[in-house]
Formats: sequence, structure tokens, C-alpha cells
Amino acid sequence: MPGRRCLSLWPFFVVAFFALHLAGCAVVSRPTRSLRYGDADAPGRCAEFFASMDQQASKARVLDAGAFRVRGYPYLRVNRFLASFRNEVAGNDAFAAWVNRMQALDQEARRAEIANLPRAVAGSSTASADQAELNLRVACCGNLLKAADFNDGEKQAALQKNVTVPDEYLVAPRVLGLYPLTGLLVSHGVSNWHAEVRRTFSTEPPVGRQSIRYAPENSSQWADPGQIVKRVKRDALGIPNYPPSARKALFSAFAPIWEVRSAAGYDRIGEPSWAAGSELTIDTRKHVTYTLLSFTRFGEEILTQLNYIIWFPERPRANALDLYGGLLDGVNYRVTLDNDGEPLLYETIHNCGCYYKAYPTRRLKVRKEIDYAEKPLILQAPDLTPSKETMAVAMESRTHYVRHLYPIPRLMQLETARYSFADYNRLRSLPLPGGGHRSMFGEDSLAPGSERLERLILWPTGVVSPGAMRQWGRHAVAFVGKWHFDDPFALEKMFTKADCE
Repeated sequence: MPGRRCLSLWPFFVVAFFALHLAGCAVVSRPTRSLRYGDADAPGRCAEFFASMDQQASKARVLDAGAFRVRGYPYLRVNRFLASFRNEVAGNDAFAAWVNRMQALDQEARRAEIANLPRAVAGSSTASADQAELNLRVACCGNLLKAADFNDGEKQAALQKNVTVPDEYLVAPRVLGLYPLTGLLVSHGVSNWHAEVRRTFSTEPPVGRQSIRYAPENSSQWADPGQIVKRVKRDALGIPNYPPSARKALFSAFAPIWEVRSAAGYDRIGEPSWAAGSELTIDTRKHVTYTLLSFTRFGEEILTQLNYIIWFPERPRANALDLYGGLLDGVNYRVTLDNDGEPLLYETIHNCGCYYKAYPTRRLKVRKEIDYAEKPLILQAPDLTPSKETMAVAMESRTHYVRHLYPIPRLMQLETARYSFADYNRLRSLPLPGGGHRSMFGEDSLAPGSERLERLILWPTGVVSPGAMRQWGRHAVAFVGKWHFDDPFALEKMFTKADCE
């Protein structure tokens, strides 16, 4: 009977409803209170200050998702790279360097949160002055609490236990979605995609197509990256401390030429901004590449990574049922440098964390066994002499898939548009048309309005809103197993040095 058939199906619909709801709930790092909250002394007052700031940011929904809070220490935030040192900071110098870097992450996030507070909260008439005062107090109170919290070894050990970073995969959708079964289907789809990419990828320039090339401004300037990397001062953890001039020189030295097969405005790179109606848009009149410095670990070495990130207005839908199309699209091209300043590895992903590709240089050898459930797509990089050549990253129209990676002589005259550089952190506080500021990313790390229909199919993987654009540091790279773009051990999981057994 029809009634009985519908009745028998209701548990399925209930499970599907709750699974989809849970799949849309991202890992959000909620504020934390200091253990000194409520004390009448100076550290107690600073603890109350941080609690007040967090309450205001939470109420205004401007909590920044770029790094994770450390429970019990509101002046510290951590990412996966810094969390990897938690068991390696026994000495006072190493511990101090570790804490200082976590404090710097918090100060960076709070600058964005303070700038994004409604003007009625941050101060209306002298907002910039009020913001400067608040940021100064963030630094001073952080230093005061830091001095009080870590004055003996037992307290330092307590922090080490609290420094954890959750992964970007939700357990409940995987359980409800029968992940062991659906994971096999997803793995089959990934294998088919790998085969297609291997068939179409080339280290030669594309032929017979109309493309737009974007080259960096002042691309003729050159500074020897080897000297910069070799001479940089490192802290007690071995992490380089690049001054602004050195950062600028490194990003300039390895800046790519973006080559996009062009069909319409959706193939032009631009600057993200907030439009009227609280909608994100990409101003393609302004060609911008966003830069972000990161680090990774390779055995005993700490290596420098240069991230170059671009944005497109959309990946247009082919039809109403297109699973992958939607507003906003973008690509992250990353260069990992060896400790002599030479390129070791190139990588690309889309800003959803999708379509990861690794392009090792001849300095690396692929491991026979790679400890990832979803094997990475590894393609050979072209030979390139950085002092004489620059890398072209060539993409398809509409999908913006990277199809070619090839060198171009630096002195070659090209018909190109020019792009400028901007700090990626600028995206954490963009101007609003009516005044004030707002991050490009929500508290869930996702760019509003960028969700894709594929989330309705891939939710059993546990990835939050697959296909949506997200903030750097929050990229789940694989649908099978667990793997993050900022995994500090990814390089050594995939490769060894070519001269090593």
C-alpha cells in the first residue's frame, strides 16, 4: 500500500536530513577563557578584557577562522604547523619562540576581528584610533598573561597538552553516510580523474588557443633567492624570520605567469570585494595575486613555502544540475624552496581544497608507499632556471583546471596584463559599501555564496560543504581518508630527497 511504503521510508529521510544538516556544520574554533578570569589582579583584568573582546566578536559574528584557539589561553592561536612542535619545545628558548608565534597568530586574527566589529562597538568617530588602542591592549595583555602563565615547567607542560588542532572532517556524516561503502565509490571517481589529468597534463605551452596572460608588475627585478634563504635568521625552532623586504623579494623571484584560456568575464582574475546586498564579487578590473608565506617540515629541515592565490568571479554552471559550478573560484599555486633557495616542489589546488596536484622537481623522489588513503596526484615538474625563466600556470576556461605548467624566458616579450601583489590577510577584513569591514570568510571558514551542489552528494566524506571556497589553513585536500593542504608532514610523507635511499 502507498501509505505503508511511505511510512517505511521515513527513517531514511530523517537520516538524510540530519546528515545534510551536520555536513553543513563546520569545525568552528570557539572563544576560550583564561583560568585567571575573575581574579582581581592585573592578569585577571586582562583575562576579562579578552573575554569581553571575544563576546563582542561572537555577538557580531566576526570571529576569524584562520587559526584555532588554545583552550585556556585566549591570547594564543595555533595552526597545524605550529602544533607539530608541541613535543619538541623542552628548552626555554624553543618554548618561548613557540608561544610567541602562537601569540602572533592571535594578534593577527584579532586585528581582523577588531576591524570587522560594527562601528558602534569599535568606536564611531575615531574608529582607527580606537582600533589601534584595542590592538595595543591585545599585545600588552597577552604579554602580561604569558609572563604569568608560563613561569615554571609544570605550566609549560600544561600548555603543550592543550595545543591541538582538529581536522576538517566531521565524524557524524561519515557514520550516517556509510563511509566505508561510499568511500569506495568516491575513490573510484578520484582514480578516473587522476587518469584524465595524466592524459591531458603537459609541461609544454598550449597551442592554438586564445588565452589571457597575467604577469607580475616589475617582473624584470631579480634578487638571488639563494642568498636570501641562506642568510635569513631563524628562531630557536629553526623557523625563518624573513623581514618584509626579503619576503617581497622571494615572492617576486618565483611569481608565476597566469595563463587562462579565455571565453568570458568568468575567466578573468580580480580582487574580491563586498557589493551592495552583502554579496561577494570579484572586480576583474583589478588584477591581483594574493601572497601568503607558510612553512613545512622535511626531516630535520624547516622549508619555506610561497603561496600565490588568485580569484575568479565564478565557475559558471553548464546547466541547472551542474554539481561543480557556482559563484567564486580560485587557484593556489605553491612553491616549496629547498634550503639553498632552489625550488623543490610545486603544487596547485583550487581554493575549495579540490583538485590537488603535486609537481616535484628532480631533487625529489616519490616514495614507494605514501601514507594517505587517497593517493596524491603527482606529475613531474618541468626543468626551470629561476634566474632566467619563470613558471607559467596555464588553465582551462570555465573550470580553471591547471592543464600546463611550463617555463617562459624572463626576457621574452609577452602580450600580457599586469597583476599586483597583495597580502592574503587583507581578505580577512574587506571594506563594506556602506562603511565598516567584513571578512571574505565566515566563522565556518567558508566564503558565503560559494557553495556547490556537489555537497548534496559528497557529504558522506565528512568534508564540510565540498566545493565551497574556504580560508587558507582550512583546506581538506582528500575525500578519502584525511589530508590537509597545510599538513606539516605532507612533503616527507610523499617524497624523499633524490640522492637519498
